Amino acid sequence: MKKVLKAFRNIMAGKEKHMIKRLLNQGWTVQAGDGGGLSALFGGPGEPPKPVNLPHDHLVEIPRNPQEPNGPGNGFFHEEDMVYETTLQLEKEAEDKRIWLEFEAVYQNAFVYVNNAFAGKCAYGYSNFYLDITDFVKIGQANAIKVIVKDGVPSGRWYTGGGIFRDVHLMIAEPTHIAPDGVFVKTESVDDQIAEIAVCTEVVNDDKTMKSILLSAKLTDEAGKTVAEGNMPITIRGHVTDTYKLRLFVKNPKLWDAEHPNLYHYEVSVCEKETVLDTETGTFGIRKMQLDPVHGLRINGKTVKLRGGCIHHDNGVIGTKEFTLAAEERVKTLKSIGFNAIRSSHYPMSRKLLAACDKYGMYVMDEYADVWTSSKVAYDYSMHMTEWWEHDVANMIRKDKNHPCVIMYSIGNEIPEVGNSIDSGWGKKLADRIRALDPTRYVTNSMNLLLAGMDMLSKMAPGAQGQDQNTGEQPSGEINSMMSNMGDMMAQLMQSPMLAKMTEEAASQVDIVGYNYALGRYEPEGVEYPNRILVGSETNSPDLDKNWEVVEKLPYVIGDFDWTAWDYLGENGIGGYVYGDDCTNPMGAMYAPYPWKAAYCGDVNLLGDRRPVTYWREMIWGMRTAPYIAVQPPKHYGETKHGSQWCFSDAYRSWNHKDYAGKGIVVEVYAPADEIELFINGKSVGKKKTGEPHKYMATFDVTYETGQVEAVAYKDGMEIGRDILSTAGDEVHLTAEVKTTAGVGADAKLPADGTDIAYVDVAVVDAHGILNMDETQRVAVSIEGPGEVIGYGSANPVSEENYYDTEAMTYEGRIRAAVRANGTGKIKVTFTAGDKNCSVTIPAE
Repeated sequence: MKKVLKAFRNIMAGKEKHMIKRLLNQGWTVQAGDGGGLSALFGGPGEPPKPVNLPHDHLVEIPRNPQEPNGPGNGFFHEEDMVYETTLQLEKEAEDKRIWLEFEAVYQNAFVYVNNAFAGKCAYGYSNFYLDITDFVKIGQANAIKVIVKDGVPSGRWYTGGGIFRDVHLMIAEPTHIAPDGVFVKTESVDDQIAEIAVCTEVVNDDKTMKSILLSAKLTDEAGKTVAEGNMPITIRGHVTDTYKLRLFVKNPKLWDAEHPNLYHYEVSVCEKETVLDTETGTFGIRKMQLDPVHGLRINGKTVKLRGGCIHHDNGVIGTKEFTLAAEERVKTLKSIGFNAIRSSHYPMSRKLLAACDKYGMYVMDEYADVWTSSKVAYDYSMHMTEWWEHDVANMIRKDKNHPCVIMYSIGNEIPEVGNSIDSGWGKKLADRIRALDPTRYVTNSMNLLLAGMDMLSKMAPGAQGQDQNTGEQPSGEINSMMSNMGDMMAQLMQSPMLAKMTEEAASQVDIVGYNYALGRYEPEGVEYPNRILVGSETNSPDLDKNWEVVEKLPYVIGDFDWTAWDYLGENGIGGYVYGDDCTNPMGAMYAPYPWKAAYCGDVNLLGDRRPVTYWREMIWGMRTAPYIAVQPPKHYGETKHGSQWCFSDAYRSWNHKDYAGKGIVVEVYAPADEIELFINGKSVGKKKTGEPHKYMATFDVTYETGQVEAVAYKDGMEIGRDILSTAGDEVHLTAEVKTTAGVGADAKLPADGTDIAYVDVAVVDAHGILNMDETQRVAVSIEGPGEVIGYGSANPVSEENYYDTEAMTYEGRIRAAVRANGTGKIKVTFTAGDKNCSVTIPAE
């Protein structure tokens, strides 16, 4: 008994930790090719392997090509097979231990070989996966690790990236251990005074003999104070895996929600006699969720309306590489706008982004996949879904389960099978499996009624399958083109009770019915299906005023997710305008031609700069009273504009148009007011009521003058706010600001091991620091010291520049370098445009 108590004290004191877990990100190479034996024999030497550190996106480092097979869908980035290799040296510490690799994601069709023997694979490019390589490695020797990535073209509807774009972990444990991601900390019940916490631990005994062990758990708050602890003895037979539940109670719990992201830490250990065999640590949150059609979604007893945005997985100039800074910047930026929820579209979210959502307070809809059994492009996940869904769902749940930010799982996006009574059975399989693995979250399905009823609609309405209105050609049933081509007809069709009836079985399988672009169904659903809960899982930014009015009105509609909160690579130009009477798109359908590279429908651009729609969004949500001025580009004044349903406006925040002095220009003013008065250089040019064409928006057709434009907002005859936009001076300066996870400016620093990055943002300003969005500069970047630039460019969605170039043009006055350390010391990053330059110094420690 004394030995047991001593071991327990050792565990609680954290004196012994025998589990080894470390990143395996450094010292890799990558080479184009399929890695096959015949290729090596007959294919010639090819390009030599290139040294890289992970995370790594191979595709963003290849020149784009207007002839790429996946074309505008993938942003004209080249897609190809690739081979990653490294060596793993295992010493005595690994002898007689269990050894795993975890790949957080490899895009896609990853085949892993250890010492030239096949160790395992994962088909899905967004799924984390674990491989037990114990039997493949040799202790005291260099072990060859090879990952062959087979990237069929086309494999996705957006920029997928390619390669090992998230972290790789090495794990070494005793034969008796906690399974990787084997701890699930659940809130069983909670009130103001006490929370009952279930610590469920999956213990593995790979020994052939039975073990008597001690399972212990300690919970601490953010200050490190122990708030609960306990232990339980376990007898586990040889070659057995079992899950054990330890109940703990936390007094006066601090609850987690988006406004109060209170986190706790857990430490769970297994011990034999006085030896700690394994320990797992992590964070969790205590919260309570309720769902009903009267109160909607309640978190900790309070009704929450989800102010949501959809996001893709790329990070602009660094492609799909994922780092803590990139993840945290996304969450902090979206929080500052007013978003309280994000939807990972359309794949499982990264660990780093989940951690950022926990830390800063952001609700998450984590989505399983864009397809089930019906393909949307030739070589997408539909090729593998029927064999891999259980593996991929299970790993998504294991990754997510201790993150309080995750409030619901989406089993799919715009799945056509939901309109087929037989195929919709896949939805039940997915929902049932998710609930079995994690009964604490809700399940939804992001359904597009138009796609679900495509077969029926094709018999009812010309164009319902997406015929291009210019050419009459079929764009392969591509859903974005289909919706764009159908225009107003789509909104009418979405209201159809026949479509709702067709998806009735699929809707009954989930806790929350997700509707994409189906505002017309919200009110009828309350009558026809009074027990349903709805969420606008994907909606258009320009429709937020109408959507949000209904979200606030109907308690069973719990929120709205905008397409899209953040601009992304691929799906070129769906948010861009075409000008003039003859605006035939040479790509056919709706996508923009080369050199477009991005969708340009994001509320914020590729660098994370807010676009005017975000200020209007704040007003609709009731979070901003001050007006905001934006200006339409004067070079297109008077021209006819054509845009898709994802276009809000082409206006941007600039009054620097000296070449257009004396010519017409259109000013947009957003304000939650009755009317707006506009002044140019102190002279009123008139008042206008807000409301047309959008709520809280007025437009003024005026003559451009340099100087100042000012908007004054009135409500009930009283001024409620004003906004001023000034012309920047003729002097041009460059300024640079460095941003890291550790801090901004003088507080910025980087980890010397390259595990995180810095953003260095350059702005074109005048002598007074006013941003000049229309002064374009070609800026070169150079670096000195222990670091490298891993991405460089602007938010320009239409550019032939590559993100590995060392020179690029500013766009709307801004450009960014992403910097990674590769050693200890000071990194100096310098930016030069002609005779102008600026620099920053970043310590790497």
